[in-house]
Amino acid sequence: MSAPAYTSKGMELNPPSYDAIQPTGPGIMNIPLQPQGFPVTQQTAIMPYVAEIHGVPPGLEYLTQIDHVVIHEKFSSAQRWGRNYEIVNSLNQRMFFAKQEVKCCCPLYDLHVLDNNNREVMQFLQQCQCTCCSSELEVHCPPGNIIGYSVWNYSNFVTSLYIQNDAKQTALVILGPGLQTIIFGDVVFEVKSNDETQTVGLIRRDSGHFSVQFPLDLDVMLKAVLIGSCFFLDHMIYARRQQMLQAQASSSSD
Repeated sequence: MSAPAYTSKGMELNPPSYDAIQPTGPGIMNIPLQPQGFPVTQQTAIMPYVAEIHGVPPGLEYLTQIDHVVIHEKFSSAQRWGRNYEIVNSLNQRMFFAKQEVKCCCPLYDLHVLDNNNREVMQFLQQCQCTCCSSELEVHCPPGNIIGYSVWNYSNFVTSLYIQNDAKQTALVILGPGLQTIIFGDVVFEVKSNDETQTVGLIRRDSGHFSVQFPLDLDVMLKAVLIGSCFFLDHMIYARRQQMLQAQASSSSD
């Protein structure tokens, strides 16, 4: 599958304009976070095997057939460091399992994505060198081979990420309300064309679960980068929430 050509769009000092949309309502694409008949409390089924496709990185074959995924965080009594997730399809069949690796003075965010054969197929990596951390997420598929980037554009008022291919050409833009307003509530982020004139998908958080919707015919590499961007958003929201809770605890103890 050949990658489409994209027009490069540089980073902006001022974030794009964004008119907030509600998590539900007219004009919003409806993505069921808990597919009917398959509540997240029920044991997740395993997705059937999908044959390899020429030109598609091993493990991403099924992404060519779907237009959205759902992400559930998984909790375990034995879990001490990092966070774990399941990525499922509309039938609540598990496509991937993701686990965060946490080390001192290593990447700030390091998430390993495995298929149902326990084969690592993707890695989402935010580089950090103790005193300086990157504002971009590297999407590797397989690990060691970068297929794209999700670049964070910092602003207190607008959340914006630039979805880039391996040549760092911007293909899509994710827009949403600023982190300060969405730390604890549900939210919808729009996935727009790189000129920001068309909404082509959504990232939705509802009751702590995420769903990602994208065009069915979108290049599979960009689908992988969008999934990585969803984790990047979740990581940023989670980190900001922890900072706020720690500040509140410190203030109340004074």
